[in-house]
Amino acid sequence: PDACKIPPVPAAGLLCARVLERMAEHSRSFGAPPWMVSLLLSLAWLAAGQHAHNDTAGALASADMNATLNVPTKHDEDLAHEYEVLYVLFGFVLLGAAVMHLSKVPILHSLPSTVIFFVLGIAFALIAESGSISALTWLMNSYTGWVGVDPHLLLFTFLPPLLFSDAFAIDTHIAKRTSGQCLLLAGPGVVIGSFATAGFCQYCLPYGWDFPTSLMVGSILSATDPVAVVSLLKDLGASPVLTMQIQGESMLNDGTAMVLFTVAYKFVAAEECDAGCVVSYLVKSTLGAWALGMALGYGFFCWIRGASDKLWHKSSLVQIMLTLACAYWSYLLADGLFHMSGVLSTVASALVLSHRMWPAVVEKQAMLEFWHVVETIGNTLVFFLAGMLTGVSIPEHELEDFSWALLAWVFLVGIRFATIAVLWPLLNRAGDAHVSLRDVIVMTWGGLRGLVGLALAILVQEDRGGGMMTKRDANLVLFLVGSVAALTLIINATTAPLLCSVLGIMQTVEGRKALVRNVAKRAEKHITEELDRMIAEDQLPRPCSVGGVREAVEVLKQGVREHIFEEEKFDHDFLSKHRLGRLNRVSSMHALGMDAVSKKVGRPCARPDADSLWKGFEAAKLEMLQTSVKVSTFKFGRQLPTIKRLMTQDVDMQQLKIVREVFLEVLRANYWDQCEGGKFVGPHEPNILLNSASVARDRCGERLADWEILKRYISLDPYEEAALEKDIELKRSGLQTWWQRWRLKRNLASQRSTLQVLTAFIYAHERAQLNIATYFGQDESVDTPEEAVVILESQTEIFHATAVLGKIAKPVQRYMSTAMESYSVCEHYCDFVHKAHSQGVLQGKEASMLLEPATDVLQDLSARFRRMGDRLLYPGTLRNMYEVDAIVAIQRAFRRWRSLSVATAADVAGSSQAPLATLLHRNRRRRPAASEGESAKKKQSEGQPEEIDEIV
Repeated sequence: PDACKIPPVPAAGLLCARVLERMAEHSRSFGAPPWMVSLLLSLAWLAAGQHAHNDTAGALASADMNATLNVPTKHDEDLAHEYEVLYVLFGFVLLGAAVMHLSKVPILHSLPSTVIFFVLGIAFALIAESGSISALTWLMNSYTGWVGVDPHLLLFTFLPPLLFSDAFAIDTHIAKRTSGQCLLLAGPGVVIGSFATAGFCQYCLPYGWDFPTSLMVGSILSATDPVAVVSLLKDLGASPVLTMQIQGESMLNDGTAMVLFTVAYKFVAAEECDAGCVVSYLVKSTLGAWALGMALGYGFFCWIRGASDKLWHKSSLVQIMLTLACAYWSYLLADGLFHMSGVLSTVASALVLSHRMWPAVVEKQAMLEFWHVVETIGNTLVFFLAGMLTGVSIPEHELEDFSWALLAWVFLVGIRFATIAVLWPLLNRAGDAHVSLRDVIVMTWGGLRGLVGLALAILVQEDRGGGMMTKRDANLVLFLVGSVAALTLIINATTAPLLCSVLGIMQTVEGRKALVRNVAKRAEKHITEELDRMIAEDQLPRPCSVGGVREAVEVLKQGVREHIFEEEKFDHDFLSKHRLGRLNRVSSMHALGMDAVSKKVGRPCARPDADSLWKGFEAAKLEMLQTSVKVSTFKFGRQLPTIKRLMTQDVDMQQLKIVREVFLEVLRANYWDQCEGGKFVGPHEPNILLNSASVARDRCGERLADWEILKRYISLDPYEEAALEKDIELKRSGLQTWWQRWRLKRNLASQRSTLQVLTAFIYAHERAQLNIATYFGQDESVDTPEEAVVILESQTEIFHATAVLGKIAKPVQRYMSTAMESYSVCEHYCDFVHKAHSQGVLQGKEASMLLEPATDVLQDLSARFRRMGDRLLYPGTLRNMYEVDAIVAIQRAFRRWRSLSVATAADVAGSSQAPLATLLHRNRRRRPAASEGESAKKKQSEGQPEEIDEIV
């Protein structure tokens, strides 16, 4: 038995096992339930492996029994242990869910969850190393499997999705502003820190390391871990610019640190590496990886845009799967195949998708939720595993090693501060965002270490420089890196919120507080009016107690006040008193200071330049009127006298900046609503509008500047009808050169994009004006000088946009308006069918059948956009495009749906046709009576149906 590694069985056990096996076979033949057969086979397996037996015949019988019952041998047990790693893996997932659930407790609420995960991982490793769980063989085998895991497998499995989820949600505008600062910290900053740390390791630590070994350790310790840093910043809620500076550095410094680590490790392993080798690896690992990531990102973006079909229910799944594939393939190809920096490649591909992908995403919320789940699970496992790998090395070292690790952590914090301080003047010149002393302190304290450094240290421990390092030195490298990672996560991450609070990094601006108070006031008014309406109209159920509902409303109001007005002296025993007796009415919001919106004590105020604002307003209005374009009326035109009076008052400059920022955020939200509602036919227009709102945030302290930024991306040159007719006539005659053809195509595409952008811009600004008037001030009218300034600036921009809109050639306007209305009708039709499917009226197969014609129409409209020059060659083509092509297809879809409804469910069809008929009636576009006769004659001559005008 010892030779063949087969557990012998006694004769009684063998007999019992054979009897149970026969019973299982007969039970299966007689149709017994599967669980009964499985139970009998399991009992047979247990009977076959009860006790050891020294008889060789028993061993042979055991081998025969194992072959019969598929009992795993020792060799099979080694293979089966591979699945046992899942015990620890999903045990960590379960612990992570428990920790996040318990984070509601006030004591744990202030701690970053990643720190708790890391500490629990260390505790689990110490318990396992002490032998306390040796009796649980399955758990010990799972732990052993993770302790001996390949470090490359850790990086290749966990790092790509975590990096991708963080990078593809980045605001690319802020990334552009801070790109120079991030590169400065990730390049020269890491080099300076690595060599300074190498000097400390060589001359201060008592381990006798030479310079290559010290540089190898310094390169591991100098690079901050992006996963740990991003998790901390999200918990802190720091400013977007500071977050991007720290996050961008942690994502990009991997290239420099990996180059230094690779070069130093080659010297440690006694490999030859000259200056040319270093330079070639540097270029390949950084620039090559970045180029590869951008190419992969653009390729996946084209695929995602091609899969953007709102009428296909699997489109969202395809797009989510493509983003996941992009995350892994960009890392696998770069690091695994071409031996470049996988982190840089993944970040580059994610930034390309972040900049271009979102307007083409069918289900934005589903995409965000998926990656949020991936990020949460990944962070949970990464920090549990990092803590466990750190805890493995703790029992092997003495107290003296812990004191040297603590000293190393102190020196690393000082080295990082000195490095950033040296680069501080260059940081303020490398980007638009100013770096203050407080930012330098937070950057220093936020330099966390995590899984990346631990994986590199495990690699050193396993390979030991090709055998050139002693086992003690390799273990010391892992211990030092793990200890520093533990100290940064336990000390830095835990105290970072307190540090930011002391420095005022997370201090809420008074203007934002005023906005929150005002929204709370409006919410109180809304809920009170809604309750009074329900009581007046007798909408409450008969058994309902009106007094109880009113008490609940008052409890809600008091809870909101306690959260908002912490500086006021409230009666914190309010809720407990409420349980003992009836609730007394509390003071109103106004008595608690809700009118603080208009308070400007202690804040800078100034008189607005009313003359220049009014001159710009009147000039833009005159320019618009000269284009003879019909525009919507100024929503606050009747309040112009009030606005003029408010412009003579002092303006709170801080509050004015916040009003502009909120206005731009409302604009962005409206642009997204239009994008999701199918208002854009082209793929690039949403990006132009979203980018203009993002860039304009940097100038909120000066004025509302999104129109100035938008003008850079649209065509402001008028394309008059005379020039258009001349170009079309040349193309029709065949005398047009390639240059003229290219110019016509370019001008038409530019005018097409301009018309879409301006239409969405005007619509979003009008809605944003209403929102600003609603949530600022005392009511829905303009009653504060800050509102008046922002609304006047917005209306001036609307006039400018309308004036440019009027310069577009009339044939292009007619063609584009017709196409966009056709697109809108198709969207309404699709929404109606989707609603019928969601309400259970239609089955999935029936809804797909009805949506198929609308898909054809939308694809045809997109093709017409690309061939607009050809469509404008003949006058009749433009006039009949809507009637002859698009609407006929929609009519056929409608008739098909009506016939199907009548044939299958007459009762449902009667209730469903009315809304669609009303919808189509609302979208009627009647032509003048003079052209109807000509149109009818042409339809009869061309064989077109006469009932087209019923919908047109």
